[in-house]
Amino acid sequence: MDIKQLIYLCNLERERHFGRAADASFVSQPTLSMRLKNLERELGVALIHRGNSFQGFTAEGERVLAWAREIVSVYQGLRLEVESLKQGVGGTLRIGIVPQCGLSLPQLLQQAQAR
Repeated sequence: MDIKQLIYLCNLERERHFGRAADASFVSQPTLSMRLKNLERELGVALIHRGNSFQGFTAEGERVLAWAREIVSVYQGLRLEVESLKQGVGGTLRIGIVPQCGLSLPQLLQQAQAR
């Protein structure tokens, strides 16, 4: 099992179509199908109801899909973290104060700058 298989599975859930899931995964449709069949073979359970087209996930597929979503999410978070480490933190910080709150914006900015 590898992360790409789990990404393909998540893309299939989102697209509900093998061809569109393959496009979203930047692979051919036969490659996507083969990789998902390999995942099923490795896990020893059918994950997808197949016919002439995608017909949904099996009960086991739904359980695996829940784990796949979690793993892919953590993987994407890790990639973003590593990218920010390489490039440093950047972006635009916007600070606003509601006039009724009683805080002084210049004073708040001075304190932030001091930190």
